[in-house]
Amino acid sequence: MAFLSQLIALPDLGLRLIKAGPGDPEISWVSTTELLDLSEYLDGGEVLLTTGLAFSHDDPRWRDFVASLNRARIAAIGFGIGVNHDAVPATLIQAATQYRVALFEIPLPTPFVAISKAAAGLLRADELRAARSALQVQQRLLDGARGDQDPAEVLAVIAQATGRHLALVTTDGTLVASTAGFAFQQGAIEYIDLDREGTLRLGVTGTAPLTPEGNAIIAAGSMVLGLGLHGGRADELRERERWERLASGLLTGTHGPDALEILAPALPEAEHPTRLRAIAVQGGAEDVGAWRRRPRSGLDRLVAPDPSAPRAPGLGLAWQVCPDTEEAVAGALSAAAAHGLDAVVGRPVPATHTPVSRRSAAGRLRALSPTEPLYRAPRVPTVVWADRDAPLFDALVGLSESGAVHTLGSQVLGPLSLHAERADLPDETGQVARPAETLTSAERDQLRATLTAVFEHDGQRGPAAASLGIHRNTLRDRVARIERLTQRSLSDPDDRAELWFALRLEDVSPERA
Repeated sequence: MAFLSQLIALPDLGLRLIKAGPGDPEISWVSTTELLDLSEYLDGGEVLLTTGLAFSHDDPRWRDFVASLNRARIAAIGFGIGVNHDAVPATLIQAATQYRVALFEIPLPTPFVAISKAAAGLLRADELRAARSALQVQQRLLDGARGDQDPAEVLAVIAQATGRHLALVTTDGTLVASTAGFAFQQGAIEYIDLDREGTLRLGVTGTAPLTPEGNAIIAAGSMVLGLGLHGGRADELRERERWERLASGLLTGTHGPDALEILAPALPEAEHPTRLRAIAVQGGAEDVGAWRRRPRSGLDRLVAPDPSAPRAPGLGLAWQVCPDTEEAVAGALSAAAAHGLDAVVGRPVPATHTPVSRRSAAGRLRALSPTEPLYRAPRVPTVVWADRDAPLFDALVGLSESGAVHTLGSQVLGPLSLHAERADLPDETGQVARPAETLTSAERDQLRATLTAVFEHDGQRGPAAASLGIHRNTLRDRVARIERLTQRSLSDPDDRAELWFALRLEDVSPERA
């Protein structure tokens, strides 16, 4: 970039600054005019040279002249004296002061073309500096390709040089590595395939066009990341992705523990875990990313990102599926603490019911710090156990083994119960019935989420509506419908207690898994 101060400082030109504008404006070009209004022909950043041929010394049109240039966002006005005016007109100086446009004086011996050549020289020098800087970045990237450079390090180098946020993404949307702010960018994302199959892509944020040097840096970084894809690290990344997909499948119930036989065929069947815990870890997004990338082996590789949006900017959340043994849980918590992360340990469940443990941990996430800055200060990481310090609830959970949860949920929640008859399923005649007292799955999930939000915000309708992203009136209508369907009132403490216990019991019941 070339700046006005650099142009003014050139001794051969003899320029004198009369009025400074806001800051030190960047120069994009130099133009000459004797017209009253040239603003429609300017792009911004130009230095406009004039001798004031069309104006008298005290011409009131100087004000309109400067106002139009201010709208065009020029860098400065250069006024040549000794041709039509012996000095810079006072009216022009007043207008430049009013509109905060930089104004400098050009002495008679200095031709306008000399100023244009000097500005062009500054711009060429800036282009050469940018090209040299881009070449150094490219060389640094290529040097790293000869070693064992982590993808996150490559992305950091590209981001620092281009000002863009980037991410390395697999075809199924798994985030392999990213810069810290990538997840919170609202603009368009351009994806670059790093191999012919498109198994790995580089995502680049931003809508403003890149400079040629920026494009060259991203091209070099893409080559380095592509080379890594075909090296030893690529095998490691793909292996990690497979374990992450299995962990996500266990947490959502789409995969069973028998899938371990595919990823770990050498693991004896007798060592397959019969009981598991889902552990949620939360902290700064960069710390969570480092925790996911740490070297792992065996069942410790069952980690997965959280698909939901973070609770606050800068926060990260991820999951680990851990065998329900004292040694395994202690190791998982120690690793999380080493990265400054809080953890919520879900209830121990049979290996086939991992989603139940995940839901029990998710229900206690509100006990953790809600904002990212709290994780920057020195602190002792928090550990919350979903199956401790709740003796009454634990006793009620024990009823699930007898099938009592099914009955209790239906009695208290009515159509909101997970065990209620669905209205979007055909009956024995093949017809989809829609009695007034039944709900579709989407309606049931919506009303359950609404009821949960009201409880989690202590009955405050405003915060509950905000957390759901709906208007207060919409929340009021949903609450009225919940009370009508359950025949219970949220203003009655007994009814509130029954509704809350029924919701929580169904969420941790293995029958839901």
